[in-house]
Amino acid sequence: MKTRKVLALAGVTLLAAGILAACSGGSGAKGEQTFAFTYETHPDNLNYLTTGKAATADITSNVIDGLLENDKYGNLIPSMAEDWSVSKDGLTYTYKIRQDAKWYTSEGEEYAPVKAQDFVTGLKYATDKKAEALYLVQDSIKGLDAYAKGEIKDFSQVGIKALDDQTVQYTLNKPESFWNSKTTMGVLAPVNEEFLNSKGDDFAKATDPSSILYNGPYLLKSLVTKSSVEFAKNPNYWDKDNVHIDKVKLSFWDGQDTSKPAENFKDGSLTAARLYPTSASFAELEKSMKDNIVYTQQDSVTYLVGTNIDRQSYKYTSKTSEEQKTSTKKALLNKDFRQAIAFGFDRTAYASQLNGETGASKILRNLFVPPTFVQADGKNFGDMVKEKLVTYGDEWKDVNLADAQDGLYNPEKAKAEFAKAKTALQAEGVTFPIHLDMPVDQTATTKVQRVQSMKQSLEATLGTDNVIIDIQQLQKDEVNNITYFAENAAGEDWDLSDNVG
Repeated sequence: MKTRKVLALAGVTLLAAGILAACSGGSGAKGEQTFAFTYETHPDNLNYLTTGKAATADITSNVIDGLLENDKYGNLIPSMAEDWSVSKDGLTYTYKIRQDAKWYTSEGEEYAPVKAQDFVTGLKYATDKKAEALYLVQDSIKGLDAYAKGEIKDFSQVGIKALDDQTVQYTLNKPESFWNSKTTMGVLAPVNEEFLNSKGDDFAKATDPSSILYNGPYLLKSLVTKSSVEFAKNPNYWDKDNVHIDKVKLSFWDGQDTSKPAENFKDGSLTAARLYPTSASFAELEKSMKDNIVYTQQDSVTYLVGTNIDRQSYKYTSKTSEEQKTSTKKALLNKDFRQAIAFGFDRTAYASQLNGETGASKILRNLFVPPTFVQADGKNFGDMVKEKLVTYGDEWKDVNLADAQDGLYNPEKAKAEFAKAKTALQAEGVTFPIHLDMPVDQTATTKVQRVQSMKQSLEATLGTDNVIIDIQQLQKDEVNNITYFAENAAGEDWDLSDNVG
């Protein structure tokens, strides 16, 4: 059975709590399997070729297939490519497109065969539109960097060629043992050129399932903003016998009532539900349904607190003067100040607002990339990072980068780093306290609690005469527009944000 994001939503994010797993397949016609779950962020587009946002990818990864995909163990297996070969020098990858690969409309009508040229068209479009994930392949494919920078104008000079309708070939700048894993990413996905041109600016509109074509296991049937997303199995999909869920329905949840998902699970309207140990109903649920409660494993998604060192907009701020704005910017540009924030942030207390004290450590991660993700020369990634970190200062020599524990929180280090920063910043004319604006969705109960927890730990450690976290409680759309969906630096209206991932 294939592993699809929408069928693995029980482990939604790094900050996911436990789930209630239902035994039935949900409601539907006799013999029909339906999966029902929730989602919290409506996508701003369906452009799988250009976006790097999970709100889009969680949808499009279930309706668009690339050359290869991962099985449930993470192994790369055939998808649109039924076979492939690699040259002896490791520079040329040749993929054979399966004959039964087709494009379909949202209504399930066959539109055209999937051809090798569709992958060429997809990469050209992604490059022309400056796809967010272009960096994954820009330095890998021969000539792509030069084309992206405008140094060459003819895309035919880039190292991707459709040798015939069923054969696409990539030429790399240097061997990459991990190249095939990149073919699962949206930036290397195919698109039908005729359809793309016919849609123009209406291609991949967030509210219109008919704005894209489908070559994957599901068809997108409906998107209603802040209401629902519905999928149906593609009856003509080449591997339909291995698609075991017939329908998927995602219902919008605003995060306010943390008991609601569990209640919807109990009444049968959800197949699975995230649980919130801090909710009022959790103790009762723990008694009545303890055999159904599990903690999901940490997954590939990592959320973090970001610092904005180039803030240009101040619509949502508590700062009252230009002096405060300048002082904050100078502080965030100071490495010791940022390290003081890093060491002064009690992540366990933060995580417990979502997962309770018992489950808090289960969702902690100290690196953007899992420390055991790759190994080289007998060391895992985390060990290699630690060796590099030590060169930045002695304060990093004893950090523990393993998952499921807080290896960074250290109030004494935070105070020492801040003392160094304050001396340097005062010499630059910076005035204290430093005011840091941090936006949060005011309707999402646990998000507000987490930001309040961060404010408490930082101000307690560094002192409110030095640092003040100004929480900006905003509407969900306002928060998303200035963080997650901001299109450029000018739109990022914050100093600290945990809406980064």
